[in-house]
Amino acid sequence: MSEIFNFKRFGTYFLYDLKQMWRKHSRPAIMIGFSIAIFYILWVLFGLVFNQTWNAPSIELRVVMFTVAFTILELYQAKTYGFLTEKKAGSAWLMVPASRAEKFVSMLLMTLVVIPLLFFLVFFAADGILSLLDPTYGKSLIGSAAELSVRFKEGLAMISSESPFVISVGAVIFLSVVGFFCNFEYFLLCGICFKKNKIGWGLVIIFVASTLLSILSAFSIPPIVRNMPAEMDPERAVRAAVGLMNAFEVFTCLLAVGLGWGIWYRIKTLQH
Repeated sequence: MSEIFNFKRFGTYFLYDLKQMWRKHSRPAIMIGFSIAIFYILWVLFGLVFNQTWNAPSIELRVVMFTVAFTILELYQAKTYGFLTEKKAGSAWLMVPASRAEKFVSMLLMTLVVIPLLFFLVFFAADGILSLLDPTYGKSLIGSAAELSVRFKEGLAMISSESPFVISVGAVIFLSVVGFFCNFEYFLLCGICFKKNKIGWGLVIIFVASTLLSILSAFSIPPIVRNMPAEMDPERAVRAAVGLMNAFEVFTCLLAVGLGWGIWYRIKTLQH
Protein backbone atom coordinates (compact mmCIF):
# COMPACT_ATOMS: atom_id res chain seq x y z
CA MET A 1 0.00 0.00 0.00
CA SER A 2 2.86 2.38 0.80
CA GLU A 3 4.12 1.95 -2.77
CA ILE A 4 0.75 3.08 -4.13
CA PHE A 5 -0.03 5.89 -1.68
CA ASN A 6 2.03 7.03 1.29
CA PHE A 7 0.60 10.01 3.19
CA LYS A 8 3.96 11.33 4.34
CA ARG A 9 5.42 11.12 0.85
CA PHE A 10 2.22 12.63 -0.56
CA GLY A 11 2.49 15.59 1.82
CA THR A 12 6.06 16.21 0.71
CA TYR A 13 5.12 15.98 -2.95
CA PHE A 14 2.03 18.17 -2.52
CA LEU A 15 4.13 20.96 -0.98
CA TYR A 16 6.60 20.60 -3.87
CA ASP A 17 3.74 20.74 -6.38
CA LEU A 18 2.29 23.79 -4.63
CA LYS A 19 5.62 25.62 -4.82
CA GLN A 20 5.98 24.77 -8.51
CA MET A 21 2.46 26.02 -9.25
CA TRP A 22 3.14 29.25 -7.38
CA ARG A 23 6.46 29.80 -9.15
CA LYS A 24 5.06 29.18 -12.63
CA HIS A 25 1.49 30.42 -12.46
CA SER A 26 1.17 32.86 -9.54
CA ARG A 27 1.27 35.99 -11.73
CA PRO A 28 -1.48 34.94 -14.17
CA ALA A 29 -3.60 33.61 -11.29
CA ILE A 30 -3.30 36.86 -9.35
CA MET A 31 -4.06 38.87 -12.50
CA ILE A 32 -7.24 36.83 -13.03
CA GLY A 33 -8.21 37.33 -9.39
CA PHE A 34 -7.49 41.06 -9.51
CA SER A 35 -9.40 41.48 -12.78
CA ILE A 36 -12.23 43.14 -10.84
CA ALA A 37 -9.81 45.87 -9.68
CA ILE A 38 -8.43 46.31 -13.20
CA PHE A 39 -11.95 46.53 -14.57
CA TYR A 40 -12.86 49.09 -11.88
CA ILE A 41 -9.86 51.31 -12.69
CA LEU A 42 -10.58 51.22 -16.43
CA TRP A 43 -14.28 51.94 -15.87
CA VAL A 44 -13.57 54.93 -13.63
CA LEU A 45 -10.94 56.30 -16.03
CA PHE A 46 -13.31 56.07 -19.00
CA GLY A 47 -15.99 57.82 -16.95
CA LEU A 48 -13.63 60.63 -16.03
CA VAL A 49 -12.41 61.06 -19.63
CA PHE A 50 -15.75 60.92 -21.45
CA ASN A 51 -18.31 62.04 -18.84
CA GLN A 52 -16.16 63.91 -16.30
CA THR A 53 -17.87 61.88 -13.56
CA TRP A 54 -16.59 59.35 -11.04
CA ASN A 55 -18.83 56.29 -11.20
CA ALA A 56 -17.99 52.73 -10.23
CA PRO A 57 -19.33 49.84 -12.32
CA SER A 58 -22.77 48.57 -11.33
CA ILE A 59 -23.21 45.27 -9.54
CA GLU A 60 -24.62 43.72 -12.73
CA LEU A 61 -21.41 44.57 -14.58
CA ARG A 62 -19.34 43.18 -11.69
CA VAL A 63 -21.28 39.90 -11.85
CA VAL A 64 -20.52 39.75 -15.58
CA MET A 65 -16.85 40.43 -14.78
CA PHE A 66 -16.84 37.62 -12.23
CA THR A 67 -18.33 35.23 -14.81
CA VAL A 68 -15.73 36.24 -17.40
CA ALA A 69 -12.86 35.91 -14.90
CA PHE A 70 -14.05 32.51 -13.71
CA THR A 71 -14.38 31.30 -17.31
CA ILE A 72 -10.81 32.46 -18.01
CA LEU A 73 -9.69 30.56 -14.90
CA GLU A 74 -11.37 27.40 -16.23
CA LEU A 75 -9.65 27.77 -19.60
CA TYR A 76 -6.32 28.43 -17.88
CA GLN A 77 -6.36 24.93 -16.36
CA ALA A 78 -5.11 23.71 -19.73
CA LYS A 79 -1.87 25.58 -18.94
CA THR A 80 -1.27 24.54 -15.32
CA TYR A 81 -0.04 21.03 -16.10
CA GLY A 82 0.43 21.56 -19.81
CA PHE A 83 4.19 21.16 -19.35
CA LEU A 84 3.67 17.39 -19.06
CA THR A 85 3.52 17.16 -22.85
CA GLU A 86 6.98 18.75 -23.12
CA LYS A 87 9.82 16.26 -23.35
CA LYS A 88 12.18 17.83 -20.84
CA ALA A 89 9.70 19.09 -18.25
CA GLY A 90 7.42 16.07 -18.62
CA SER A 91 10.29 13.63 -18.18
CA ALA A 92 11.46 15.50 -15.08
CA TRP A 93 7.94 15.28 -13.64
CA LEU A 94 7.83 11.53 -14.25
CA MET A 95 11.12 11.16 -12.37
CA VAL A 96 9.86 12.94 -9.22
CA PRO A 97 9.87 10.37 -6.37
CA ALA A 98 6.12 10.01 -5.86
CA SER A 99 3.65 7.37 -6.96
CA ARG A 100 1.21 7.88 -9.81
CA ALA A 101 -1.70 7.94 -7.35
CA GLU A 102 -0.05 10.66 -5.26
CA LYS A 103 0.61 12.80 -8.31
CA PHE A 104 -2.96 12.28 -9.50
CA VAL A 105 -4.51 13.28 -6.15
CA SER A 106 -2.21 16.31 -5.88
CA MET A 107 -3.16 17.36 -9.41
CA LEU A 108 -6.88 17.17 -8.66
CA LEU A 109 -6.53 18.98 -5.32
CA MET A 110 -4.51 21.72 -7.01
CA THR A 111 -6.99 22.07 -9.88
CA LEU A 112 -10.32 21.64 -8.11
CA VAL A 113 -9.60 23.12 -4.65
CA VAL A 114 -6.45 25.22 -4.30
CA ILE A 115 -6.65 27.27 -7.51
CA PRO A 116 -10.42 28.07 -7.28
CA LEU A 117 -10.11 28.97 -3.58
CA LEU A 118 -7.20 31.30 -4.31
CA PHE A 119 -9.21 32.93 -7.08
CA PHE A 120 -12.26 33.44 -4.85
CA LEU A 121 -10.09 34.84 -2.05
CA VAL A 122 -8.31 37.38 -4.27
CA PHE A 123 -11.37 38.37 -6.33
CA PHE A 124 -13.79 38.87 -3.44
CA ALA A 125 -11.15 40.50 -1.22
CA ALA A 126 -10.44 43.07 -3.95
CA ASP A 127 -14.18 43.57 -4.48
CA GLY A 128 -14.76 44.04 -0.75
CA ILE A 129 -11.91 46.56 -0.37
CA LEU A 130 -13.21 48.61 -3.31
CA SER A 131 -16.67 48.55 -1.75
CA LEU A 132 -15.24 50.03 1.46
CA LEU A 133 -13.11 52.67 -0.26
CA ASP A 134 -15.50 53.98 -2.92
CA PRO A 135 -19.03 55.13 -1.91
CA THR A 136 -20.19 54.88 -5.54
CA TYR A 137 -19.18 51.22 -5.67
CA GLY A 138 -22.13 49.95 -3.65
CA LYS A 139 -22.30 46.65 -1.82
CA SER A 140 -19.68 43.98 -2.33
CA LEU A 141 -20.59 40.87 -4.28
CA ILE A 142 -20.37 38.77 -1.10
CA GLY A 143 -22.87 41.03 0.69
CA SER A 144 -25.17 41.07 -2.32
CA ALA A 145 -24.87 37.30 -2.71
CA ALA A 146 -25.94 36.82 0.92
CA GLU A 147 -29.13 38.80 0.26
CA LEU A 148 -29.68 37.03 -3.04
CA SER A 149 -29.30 33.61 -1.41
CA VAL A 150 -32.04 34.48 1.08
CA ARG A 151 -34.35 35.51 -1.76
CA PHE A 152 -33.38 32.39 -3.70
CA LYS A 153 -34.30 30.15 -0.75
CA GLU A 154 -37.60 31.99 -0.32
CA GLY A 155 -38.33 31.56 -4.04
CA LEU A 156 -37.57 27.84 -3.93
CA ALA A 157 -39.74 27.45 -0.84
CA MET A 158 -42.60 29.22 -2.61
CA ILE A 159 -42.24 27.01 -5.69
CA SER A 160 -42.08 23.88 -3.54
CA SER A 161 -45.19 24.90 -1.57
CA GLU A 162 -47.19 25.36 -4.77
CA SER A 163 -45.84 22.29 -6.54
CA PRO A 164 -45.33 18.66 -5.48
CA PHE A 165 -41.93 18.79 -7.19
CA VAL A 166 -39.48 19.93 -4.51
CA ILE A 167 -36.27 21.70 -5.54
CA SER A 168 -33.73 21.92 -2.72
CA VAL A 169 -30.95 24.47 -2.36
CA GLY A 170 -28.52 21.63 -1.68
CA ALA A 171 -29.32 20.00 -5.02
CA VAL A 172 -28.72 23.26 -6.89
CA ILE A 173 -25.39 23.84 -5.09
CA PHE A 174 -24.34 20.23 -5.65
CA LEU A 175 -25.02 20.39 -9.39
CA SER A 176 -23.21 23.72 -9.67
CA VAL A 177 -20.10 22.46 -7.87
CA VAL A 178 -19.95 19.20 -9.84
CA GLY A 179 -20.48 21.18 -13.04
CA PHE A 180 -17.53 23.43 -12.19
CA PHE A 181 -15.45 20.32 -11.42
CA CYS A 182 -16.28 18.94 -14.87
CA ASN A 183 -15.17 22.17 -16.56
CA PHE A 184 -11.88 22.31 -14.64
CA GLU A 185 -11.17 18.61 -15.22
CA TYR A 186 -11.96 18.89 -18.91
CA PHE A 187 -9.47 21.67 -19.60
CA LEU A 188 -6.90 20.00 -17.36
CA LEU A 189 -7.29 16.86 -19.50
CA CYS A 190 -6.94 18.92 -22.69
CA GLY A 191 -3.78 20.46 -21.27
CA ILE A 192 -2.08 17.11 -20.68
CA CYS A 193 -3.30 15.54 -23.95
CA PHE A 194 -2.62 18.17 -26.62
CA LYS A 195 0.92 19.37 -27.24
CA LYS A 196 -0.08 22.65 -28.90
CA ASN A 197 -3.18 24.89 -28.97
CA LYS A 198 -4.48 23.20 -25.82
CA ILE A 199 -7.30 25.67 -25.15
CA GLY A 200 -8.15 25.96 -28.84
CA TRP A 201 -8.55 22.20 -29.31
CA GLY A 202 -10.59 22.02 -26.11
CA LEU A 203 -13.00 24.66 -27.43
CA VAL A 204 -13.19 22.92 -30.81
CA ILE A 205 -14.21 19.64 -29.14
CA ILE A 206 -16.89 21.45 -27.12
CA PHE A 207 -18.20 23.11 -30.30
CA VAL A 208 -18.35 19.83 -32.21
CA ALA A 209 -19.99 18.00 -29.31
CA SER A 210 -22.56 20.80 -28.89
CA THR A 211 -23.33 20.76 -32.61
CA LEU A 212 -23.82 16.97 -32.66
CA LEU A 213 -26.00 17.17 -29.54
CA SER A 214 -28.13 19.89 -31.12
CA ILE A 215 -28.62 17.80 -34.26
CA LEU A 216 -29.51 14.74 -32.19
CA SER A 217 -31.99 16.78 -30.13
CA ALA A 218 -33.59 18.18 -33.29
CA PHE A 219 -34.34 14.64 -34.48
CA SER A 220 -35.25 13.00 -31.16
CA ILE A 221 -37.23 15.59 -29.19
CA PRO A 222 -40.10 16.36 -31.67
CA PRO A 223 -41.29 12.70 -31.86
CA ILE A 224 -41.25 12.51 -28.04
CA VAL A 225 -43.32 15.69 -27.80
CA ARG A 226 -45.82 14.45 -30.40
CA ASN A 227 -46.32 11.18 -28.55
CA MET A 228 -46.98 12.90 -25.23
CA PRO A 229 -50.64 13.09 -24.19
CA ALA A 230 -52.34 16.45 -24.45
CA GLU A 231 -53.08 16.45 -20.71
CA MET A 232 -50.55 14.62 -18.57
CA ASP A 233 -51.54 13.32 -15.16
CA PRO A 234 -49.98 15.63 -12.47
CA GLU A 235 -48.46 12.71 -10.61
CA ARG A 236 -46.93 11.38 -13.81
CA ALA A 237 -45.57 14.84 -14.67
CA VAL A 238 -43.92 15.08 -11.23
CA ARG A 239 -42.35 11.64 -11.63
CA ALA A 240 -41.04 12.67 -15.06
CA ALA A 241 -39.57 15.90 -13.66
CA VAL A 242 -37.94 14.08 -10.73
CA GLY A 243 -36.58 11.41 -13.06
CA LEU A 244 -35.14 14.04 -15.38
CA MET A 245 -33.49 15.86 -12.45
CA ASN A 246 -32.03 12.63 -11.07
CA ALA A 247 -30.81 11.60 -14.52
CA PHE A 248 -29.06 14.95 -14.95
CA GLU A 249 -27.39 14.61 -11.54
CA VAL A 250 -26.20 11.09 -12.34
CA PHE A 251 -24.94 12.17 -15.77
CA THR A 252 -23.01 15.11 -14.28
CA CYS A 253 -21.40 12.89 -11.62
CA LEU A 254 -20.52 10.22 -14.20
CA LEU A 255 -19.01 12.90 -16.44
CA ALA A 256 -16.84 14.15 -13.56
CA VAL A 257 -15.73 10.59 -12.77
CA GLY A 258 -15.09 9.89 -16.46
CA LEU A 259 -12.95 12.99 -16.86
CA GLY A 260 -11.06 12.03 -13.71
CA TRP A 261 -10.45 8.57 -15.16
CA GLY A 262 -9.24 10.18 -18.40
CA ILE A 263 -6.72 12.26 -16.43
CA TRP A 264 -5.56 9.14 -14.56
CA TYR A 265 -5.21 7.15 -17.78
CA ARG A 266 -3.26 9.96 -19.45
CA ILE A 267 -0.85 10.10 -16.49
CA LYS A 268 -0.51 6.30 -16.61
CA THR A 269 0.34 6.26 -20.33
CA LEU A 270 2.48 9.42 -20.38
CA GLN A 271 5.81 8.71 -22.03
CA HIS A 272 8.60 10.76 -23.57
